Amino acid sequence: MLNQVSIAAAGFSIIALILLIMQKRTESKITKNLAKTLLCILIGIQLLHGLNIAGYLLLKDEAVFVYLLLLGLVGPVFYLYSQHIIESGKKWSMYESIHFLPAAIVALFGSLFPEYFNISYAFMFLLGGVYMSRLGWSLFQLRARRSLFKMEFIFTAIFLSWAMAVVFVGFFTAQAMDLLMPIQTIMLSMAVAAAIHIQLNYPHLLSSLEEIANRQYQASTLLNVDCEMLQKKLDELMVNKNVYQDSELSLTTLAEMLSIKSHQLSELMNTQLGISFSSYLRGQRVKAAEDLLLKEPNVSILAIGLSVGFSSQSAFYTAFKEVNSVAPGQYRQQNLLR
Repeated sequence: MLNQVSIAAAGFSIIALILLIMQKRTESKITKNLAKTLLCILIGIQLLHGLNIAGYLLLKDEAVFVYLLLLGLVGPVFYLYSQHIIESGKKWSMYESIHFLPAAIVALFGSLFPEYFNISYAFMFLLGGVYMSRLGWSLFQLRARRSLFKMEFIFTAIFLSWAMAVVFVGFFTAQAMDLLMPIQTIMLSMAVAAAIHIQLNYPHLLSSLEEIANRQYQASTLLNVDCEMLQKKLDELMVNKNVYQDSELSLTTLAEMLSIKSHQLSELMNTQLGISFSSYLRGQRVKAAEDLLLKEPNVSILAIGLSVGFSSQSAFYTAFKEVNSVAPGQYRQQNLLR
């Protein structure tokens, strides 16, 4: 029964991960590439899980190396992705490639000495636990909005608990490995489902994380900047050029339009406008949607939401209710009757 559930979970997560790869992303080029790499790694892991549990593939020889390598890369790739989100504008350094070396070494060891597969398997979880701990500390240091990352802290705690259990079992008994793999497959599919839930219900989480990290100023970055002129240029971009309609618009891309750095734009909005970038952008889109809902009563709500820059209906509804306390349909109905 457990194997059947795990095979179904593997199939679900593979399809979901492929859809996530195809999704439009607003991060920088480096973070986009790291995100897609991570998703491809997870697809590979779940594919090997499903084939192994179903009996179509035995984890030996080259398959062991590939499986262990993919398993070991999850922690460092996820950590590097998160770090590039936190430190927006950071360029890729060859030094960062060293993070992949331990996984490659242990994977090679596991393939050359299959009798120690369970130890290699456990070590990969230990490696992932180390990276999750480092990530948890990075999030903890963003004290200004620590509550925003409650879900990340919970996820980190769950992962670390699971990693400790796998490490304990892996080092002390090989008999339980057949049980660990189906459970791991199911847990990974649940993590993918949680990621989709967060993407649908908290679409601005990543931009908020980037912005909060940029807000950790030691000194003002606007000392030699004409803030009044920048505000006029910002208004022009929003009012005359409607740049908010671009669903991929991010703090970085908007800053480039204004010929300033992303941390300067973040500080400008927080100190001069008293609002965060993500809130400002949602406000611009909701304001435009309010006008269209009344001017175009025959146009569907979904079409209006997408036309003003929201990437999905759920993101539009969530943002609209935050501003107006009612859904777009109710807003249209109430105001058209007046």
